Amino acid sequence: MELNEYQQRAMGTCLPSCRNFSYMMLNLVGEVGEFAGKVAKAIRKQEAAIDRNSLLTESRHVMTDEEITELRKEAGDVLWQLSGLCRVMGWALEDVAGENLAKLADRKSRGVVDGSGDER
Repeated sequence: MELNEYQQRAMGTCLPSCRNFSYMMLNLVGEVGEFAGKVAKAIRKQEAAIDRNSLLTESRHVMTDEEITELRKEAGDVLWQLSGLCRVMGWALEDVAGENLAKLADRKSRGVVDGSGDER
């Protein structure tokens, strides 16, 4: 599935009262928080751990299939909200993704991938 197709289909489920910047921005933050909360609870229950840059769910850290499914659902909710935010801004999700990849490639080519390389 292409990102613009996702955006179009996802926004077909958007209520009219939600088609505005305030709702999309605030709820995007809320959905990211829900994702983070589920990860935090798994860590608290010693079902997961963060090691370096990875969420460990193997060996002694075992999240259930249901918990992993719930994380994936939250990731989908984050995608829906980002898609909606882009839509109310008049941006195609594929354009935003493409521009981001171009920015990252430019940073890489200049050796400033660490995030301090925009327009410098």
